[in-house]
Amino acid sequence: MKAKAPTPLAMQPPERSSLRADFSWSLLGNAVYAGSQLAILMLLAKLTHPELVGQYALGVAIAVPVFWMANLQLRLALVSDVQEQTHFGHYLSIRLLTTGLALLIIFAITRVVGYSRQLSTVILLVGVAQAIEAISDMFHGRLQQHDRLDWISKSLMARSGLSALGLTVGVYLTSDLRWGIAGIVFARAIMLLCYDIRERTHGLVAQSKWFFRHEALMPRWNPRTQGELLSCNFRLGILWALVSLNTALPRYFIEHALGERSLGIFSAIASMRAAGDLVASSLGLAVFSRLARAYATENLTKFRSLLSKLLIVGVALGTCGVAVACVAGREILTLLLRPEYANRAELLPWLMVVAGFGYMAMSLGTAMTAAKYYDSQIVLFTLTNVGVAALSYILVPWRGLMGAVIAMLVGTILQVTGSVVILVMGMRQHARISQQAPEHYGIPDQGSLEYWSKPSWAYATRTLQSKGDE
Repeated sequence: MKAKAPTPLAMQPPERSSLRADFSWSLLGNAVYAGSQLAILMLLAKLTHPELVGQYALGVAIAVPVFWMANLQLRLALVSDVQEQTHFGHYLSIRLLTTGLALLIIFAITRVVGYSRQLSTVILLVGVAQAIEAISDMFHGRLQQHDRLDWISKSLMARSGLSALGLTVGVYLTSDLRWGIAGIVFARAIMLLCYDIRERTHGLVAQSKWFFRHEALMPRWNPRTQGELLSCNFRLGILWALVSLNTALPRYFIEHALGERSLGIFSAIASMRAAGDLVASSLGLAVFSRLARAYATENLTKFRSLLSKLLIVGVALGTCGVAVACVAGREILTLLLRPEYANRAELLPWLMVVAGFGYMAMSLGTAMTAAKYYDSQIVLFTLTNVGVAALSYILVPWRGLMGAVIAMLVGTILQVTGSVVILVMGMRQHARISQQAPEHYGIPDQGSLEYWSKPSWAYATRTLQSKGDE
């Protein structure tokens, strides 16, 4: 596992891009991708009725948390492996295995809950679409490892356009949601096979004109290596599953208590925050490595500065969203969706308030992940999700869709508060230990898997122990 991947298999490293260039490409690709997700819901709202929108939303709410758990954030581990000590094929083989397992879990959920054949098929098709995206994500990680965010953006943009087209054709010709989602599956499969896995995309000489056969892109199987990767990334999988559940939980209670129609209306209105989401996520992605580097090198001044900028952007996005929703919310919902959605326009300003706190929570979460506060985040999101579930259980049957909004708002405020406490306490401890142990004894290389799999306090403790042994 520690053997460095042969250099002939690696792409030639390009000149390091600036934060502005990284952010621009990331923003462009994610803007088109987020726009396509919004477009899918808009098209469903225009071409079908809210019940089918609710079925699609439930499929996403079930499939996404399962895949975020199964993905184990292997892309983050791959991108962090700057010295390529672990071959890409080892990451890919685990992703293939966990993707298959995720599909089995989704199938089991549809059987255990007892959904109808129509709804079960929709959920499974959404799962297949997520499975293809999970495999593409692994190849995008290899491109990001070599600073090719521009190529990732091209893939995202093409896939987004084809997915929206596939959905439109499928639903328009058949009036059946299942064929529309099948169109999304077909579009993502085309991009995976024709672009994401091709040798030329990764700057490699093609060894086969039929399919990818280059050693650099092939799965590799080694029980010891796979075991270490799984053990190192399992906590990240749990963490991101909890993050995804935080958004999905109210939707489960809406579908159970109010039905698919109410879930469709709620999900379509909630999707209006997509523009702010893409800006916040793109900026977080672009600044993540700089946050991690600042924390690892004990440059807490820079760490705080970067985090402050992220928080300012989050507050600005939330404020703009609330203002627009208050002034023109009904008109926007009528234009982008349909009048039956605009009849619940009173939800939109409050959902934008939730979004504003959510952007701040995203920024704080990016900082905590960069500082490797994994266990603290798991505890935080577990407690937050329990609170959201309890509030949804009580408020959704009582207050309807507004009850779900209240549950989300309380959960997001708790998340922001807990994140601030974790970061303040963590940075104080980090600064105190760094002053006592400035030599960094025992800290592994930042490009190694060991470094990114353990919390920062583990190395500080090791440092103090080393000084005591001396």
